[in-house]
Amino acid sequence: MTQEITPKIQDQLNLSALILKKNYKKAELTTWSGFELEDEMQVKQAKRLLKLFGIKSGLHLRNSLQRYETGQMVSHTFHTLALEFRMMTSTDFDAKYNAEQNPQTKTIYKMVWKYRFILKKQKLIGYEMAYYIFQMRLGHVLGFIETDEMILRLEEANHIIKSHFSSWGEFHRNVCLGDEYVLGGTEQDMSKFPGTETLWECYQRLHIQHADWFKEWKI
Repeated sequence: MTQEITPKIQDQLNLSALILKKNYKKAELTTWSGFELEDEMQVKQAKRLLKLFGIKSGLHLRNSLQRYETGQMVSHTFHTLALEFRMMTSTDFDAKYNAEQNPQTKTIYKMVWKYRFILKKQKLIGYEMAYYIFQMRLGHVLGFIETDEMILRLEEANHIIKSHFSSWGEFHRNVCLGDEYVLGGTEQDMSKFPGTETLWECYQRLHIQHADWFKEWKI
């Protein structure tokens, strides 16, 4: 049975709005999944996105959610590299940076060096939990997860996010930094994600279209 979306639940679903809009700009943000379940083409799009994430069953979904929740997707590698860089002098870092041949890795090094102290506590948890909620919404399209379980998981995700960030701006900045870290400063492959925008473009559009949603940071 599909549960009603209360204002509290909508606020929690909105934590994934930026990622959802990047991956599917026609998403209806006031629904559980963001997709019209009666529209065959929208269901196919959700299925395609799930396939790109390697999710083909409820078990796959829950395994993926577990990795995002525990920081295994991004935060652990970011933390390890940031820890290494915190022990370096600027001369040490320059030597490591200049010795690296891969342009994408060099971009990641530069980003981690810049935020090695600032994100010591937060890491890239905002990015991971935004994806956690986004993948739940995708999974709901194919019936991999029901709304009663989503409510429980949303409550937990909301608690994790609100314990690390104090405003929508701070949270969304972390989501954007996580995206930058994962992509290594490159844009998403548009052949795989046709019709998508950059995360920055999505951020600007989202805050124009739904300005009232992102004013109050509800604990």
